[in-house]
Amino acid sequence: MSQPTDDLGRLWEWFAHGQFQGYSPLYERIALAVAHDREVLELVREAPPDAHLPPALLGAVHYLLLDGLEHPLAEVYAGRSDDDPAPLFSHLCRTHRDEVAALLAARTVQTNECGRSAVIGPALTWIASEMDGPLALVDVGASAGLNLLCDRYRLDYGQLGTTGPTGSPVEIRCRVLAGAPPIAERLPSLVARVGIDRTPVNLADPDDARWLLACVWPDTGRLERTAAAIRLAQENLPPLVAGDANDALGGVLDVLPAAAVAVVLTTWAFAYLSIEDRQRFVNLLETQSFHRPIAWLSADGLGVVEAFAGQAGPDHDPEVSSVLGAVMLDRGVRREQLLGYVHQHGASMDWQASPG
Repeated sequence: MSQPTDDLGRLWEWFAHGQFQGYSPLYERIALAVAHDREVLELVREAPPDAHLPPALLGAVHYLLLDGLEHPLAEVYAGRSDDDPAPLFSHLCRTHRDEVAALLAARTVQTNECGRSAVIGPALTWIASEMDGPLALVDVGASAGLNLLCDRYRLDYGQLGTTGPTGSPVEIRCRVLAGAPPIAERLPSLVARVGIDRTPVNLADPDDARWLLACVWPDTGRLERTAAAIRLAQENLPPLVAGDANDALGGVLDVLPAAAVAVVLTTWAFAYLSIEDRQRFVNLLETQSFHRPIAWLSADGLGVVEAFAGQAGPDHDPEVSSVLGAVMLDRGVRREQLLGYVHQHGASMDWQASPG
């Protein structure tokens, strides 16, 4: 007879092979062990349903370590120890069960990956070449709004060039596997920027900032970069609106500068909407395009955005398994352009669009 934790165990195995393998060996090892650890799985099962996905428990443990908990796992996470992380992770969950359970009950996973700015940047440059007027950026599913600051980061594309201020404390490297993305010295000027999120992260709150950092996978080279982006954002916090995408978006678009092209950004957020809400979102953009031109810039998994659902994706690198696309709307007239295939954290891209 199967145990109540069996489905959770299979979920952890799927994450180990489907998400962490080849990218985060640390979390792959932990996930494979947790998949067969009844006691830890029971801890997860008792948490709210939103906390059943592995990133929730992984984030909770990482949060405790970032908060100063003394435990040998901290040395492994910091790259200073080669000890097996699996038994250490299990030990921490057992010995600090109450603290972990409290975090699982109070927090939801927030992935605000500033590395995605590396694929957002060329897309904004391309949109600016296709549509007349200054750009206003609206990030739907913005979390803490780190990608609203994409023009303040140094984006490095190797031999193809760099974008952004040379003195930026945030440097993001992106491998261009194919194509010729438009790499400009600087990104187009943004006359407005605002984020929308159901539960926006308040970076002025140290606990919220620590939780955002805790959701970063420690061994992927992204931790220090995210910390630097958080510090940069704290100097001038981007405006964030709390609310559901379809409820808040119309009001946000209404108050943007009248002459601006509204670039509505959804990066790995559209998939969280129901099928009905996705259609409402598209209908809202079409209606709003009678008041101002709109470019919907999306990055999501294959098949999520209907406009690009027929794309099969490249076969030369499984890392670039997400679709980057632009849907441009002006007075109800619609144009669609596949821009490229990209890594979910902005580490690489296969650019497909012709120069603007």
